[in-house]
Amino acid sequence: MVRIRKQLVPKVLGGVAGTVGVGGGLLYWYEDEGTRRAMKAYSTFVPVVLHYRWVEARHKYLIPAKSSFSSLVSSDKKTPEMLLKEKELDQQEKEEEWKALDDLYADRTVERLGDLQGMYCKYGQTAAGFTNTLGEAWIRALRTLENEVPPRPVDVVHQTILEETGKPYDQTFVSIDPEPLGSASIGQVHRGTLMKDGKLMEVAIKVQYPEAQRLFTDDIHAIRAFCEAFAPEQVIMLDAMEQQNRLELDYLQEAKNLEEIRANLEKDGFAPGQVVVPKPLSELSTRRMLVMELLPGPKLIDGMRKFYAEWAEANGTTLEALETEARAKIEKEGIPAKYDGPPGWQIAMYSRYLKVRDSLVNAGIAAYNGVAGKALGASTIPYQQSSIPPNTPRIIDTLMRVHGYQLLQDGVFNSDPHGGNFMLLPDGRIGLIDYGATKRLTRNERLSMCLLYAAIHRMDEEKVFQLCDIGGYKSKYGRRDILMKLILFGYDSWGKDVTEGKNIQQFIDDMKAEDPWEEVPDNFVMAQFMSIRLRSLALGMNSPIKCSQWWGPIAEEVLIKEGHPYESWNYEKMVKYQPELNMQQYKFA
Repeated sequence: MVRIRKQLVPKVLGGVAGTVGVGGGLLYWYEDEGTRRAMKAYSTFVPVVLHYRWVEARHKYLIPAKSSFSSLVSSDKKTPEMLLKEKELDQQEKEEEWKALDDLYADRTVERLGDLQGMYCKYGQTAAGFTNTLGEAWIRALRTLENEVPPRPVDVVHQTILEETGKPYDQTFVSIDPEPLGSASIGQVHRGTLMKDGKLMEVAIKVQYPEAQRLFTDDIHAIRAFCEAFAPEQVIMLDAMEQQNRLELDYLQEAKNLEEIRANLEKDGFAPGQVVVPKPLSELSTRRMLVMELLPGPKLIDGMRKFYAEWAEANGTTLEALETEARAKIEKEGIPAKYDGPPGWQIAMYSRYLKVRDSLVNAGIAAYNGVAGKALGASTIPYQQSSIPPNTPRIIDTLMRVHGYQLLQDGVFNSDPHGGNFMLLPDGRIGLIDYGATKRLTRNERLSMCLLYAAIHRMDEEKVFQLCDIGGYKSKYGRRDILMKLILFGYDSWGKDVTEGKNIQQFIDDMKAEDPWEEVPDNFVMAQFMSIRLRSLALGMNSPIKCSQWWGPIAEEVLIKEGHPYESWNYEKMVKYQPELNMQQYKFA
């Protein structure tokens, strides 16, 4: 963890802080809000980066740990046992120093990210899943950005509703809870009620912040300018995110996305048995306000953490200890096998059975407590409330299959599935919300993705190379081994078999140094981003994954269904079905 944390925290924060330079920035301080925001980021993050860099340099170049018990013994007289013990103590002292730095900076830095919102907040949301890379203090703080960004007063919500509908909020809604259900980078969601078909209906009201569009545009342009100079490998992702952001800020489009996704998941057999997508009330929705049915239950990770925290307390331990133990197991054993238990619909049926059983039992308990208990003077019997613990492998299995079908079968998918976009429903099903970042693929793009995941699953390096060659990928030396590692890393896995234990930025830096890429198509960036987000989510649940374990078989199934089985694809056929490409060019120093 020492080697990983010391490099990634400065990289992550440097990517944010470096969006503006000191020289020239102050000139526009009072005139340009984007510059003011960037300077706020700079003033907060640069001292943190410098402190981490200083400690890193001191550990690397200066005297070893001062408390080492054998420091007074000359090196030529130290036994192997003494040297090993000295190394262990030195490593322990370094780890303690890194932990102290994390505790010092994590909360205050993430709080500033939340205050800034916009793209700064988006970066923090992505980093929240890097549980194999960042320290526990950073993980805990960054997770708050997925659903706990500082909210706006409810008056702002009322004003937006007035602007969008032309009438006060209470002429559309019976009530709006002043406390938001969640707040994120571009808006917040409130519980509300309204009259529909003569009945009171609970709804979720998603309202966009007034300045969301302007802030996102300013932020991404500032971050892009930095990346062009210091991290050009990130530009392709930023360009794709900027294009997707234009659609994400249109809530009318999101309402259409929800309808399409609901229909696709019903067709694919996932809804409503395993997952639920809220039904939008399109007649009440506008460009900056989305009204939809309210799904019950907490956010997925919140619900799971609450259950396991209660379990840990009842068993004499803590949630933090359980998570530390789980990460140690992953470190030792690697990526676990796929889930092979009962499907979600069976668990939902069993959950309903438990509720019926509890109702019958509790009816008897109520009769006893109300009549017999009083007559006999006996103590009352507590009511029974059965529940099924959240099954992490089953939940991940469901999410991976759902998103695999969205990507490979339907070609319509959520490109930004972070932890705040899933809910844990009372019956064990998963709620899928927030489809603003919905990406659509052409048929040829979808077939190319099927072929890629089938090739990754088979570890067919020749097919992967042909796909990339036809797709226009070019690098300085044309090394196939580097290309395969980049494909696996970008679309499939962060396992040690790919990264050799390096963190994300270390890996990218090493690959870039060995064979810098020069031209890359950006057609599939958002599919890659979806893969990254899901892997981050799974890491946050202490269950790392390989996407190809799920998506390879789905891809083969789709190819057969469409009359193009994997074995039928040669170079000429791949050229025939080549999608229209959008190329990005790189110039590395």
